[in-house]
Amino acid sequence: MRALPGKASRQPPGPEPVSRAASAADQRRRILEATAGLVAEQGFAETTIEQIIRRARVGYATFYKHYADKQEAFLALLDAALERTAYVVEEAYDREDGPWPDKVGAGLGALLEQVAAHPDVARACLVEAPTAGPEAAARHEAALKRFAPLLRPGRELNPRSDKLPDSLEDTLTGGVLWVINQRLIAGEEAKLRALLPESLEFLLRPYVGEDEAAREAGGRESASA
Repeated sequence: MRALPGKASRQPPGPEPVSRAASAADQRRRILEATAGLVAEQGFAETTIEQIIRRARVGYATFYKHYADKQEAFLALLDAALERTAYVVEEAYDREDGPWPDKVGAGLGALLEQVAAHPDVARACLVEAPTAGPEAAARHEAALKRFAPLLRPGRELNPRSDKLPDSLEDTLTGGVLWVINQRLIAGEEAKLRALLPESLEFLLRPYVGEDEAAREAGGRESASA
């Protein structure tokens, strides 16, 4: 129907058309959010494509347009979440202009904040990834190694750095993430931020010694109180 002369300019604007690219991105977002929620709730093995489709409110054709199967959707979730987490931690570390222990504290604080803010994604990616197939486990392991360069400068603070094992940084990162995993498994996301002082002391101790690590951790505990 044509508008009457002189009326077209007074018609209320219609909704902005959604581009094909924006629609596809929204579909992927909903699929990955559904995957994260379901895997967090019941584990990777028990999650089905049908459940993902139902929760994401998409059709089978839409799901398969983006992902070949459940594994591919989970790997996409894993890649996106780990990349985002690494970026947030590295940015906080780089932005801190204090000495190295302060930089580690800033990065660790950002990690705990990120996990606490997105517990379903964290539970899916940190708890489930190691048992969700060899590809997921490999990507999870590779992501953990991204944190090693942030800890390695601490070796310069230890006069006996030549005695420190080559695997120290990976061991320390794994220890912190194990504690985070236990909180996630227990449903204690609210307690994650409180892990900062003790986790920081654990990370710093091999580099600066027990007393200095305790002082640094105590400062973080006072600041967060």
